[in-house]
Amino acid sequence: MAQPGRSPEVDAELKKLQGVQSELQALAASRSQFYQQANENGMVKQELDLLEDGAPVFKLVGPVLIKQDLEEAKQNVAKRLELIEREMAKVSKAFEEKQREEAAIGDEIMRMQGGMKERAAEEARKIMEGAA
Repeated sequence: MAQPGRSPEVDAELKKLQGVQSELQALAASRSQFYQQANENGMVKQELDLLEDGAPVFKLVGPVLIKQDLEEAKQNVAKRLELIEREMAKVSKAFEEKQREEAAIGDEIMRMQGGMKERAAEEARKIMEGAA
């Protein structure tokens, strides 16, 4: 429902803007989560790189620790890092697109409001001319 003095078109654009802002928040949260995962996996990679060949490495599967080959562990971490970086790139691209969409909607709202002000000023001039 339009607020007094605001057109339904402006309200529709504002609703669209709120939706885009919600999507931006979700994308920002995803991006933050991917950065955290990349950081954690980067630290694991550094730790694995410090180990000598043949050093025992274990991975947690449910409640059980299972022995894993060092090279296999390094490959798994490298693959995880690649996947995380690809996902981060996708999320960053989507985030930038949503930011552009947000700016375009904001510009449209400003344009609509400017038009409403011009029409109101014109109506006021007509009233003043009629009263004179």
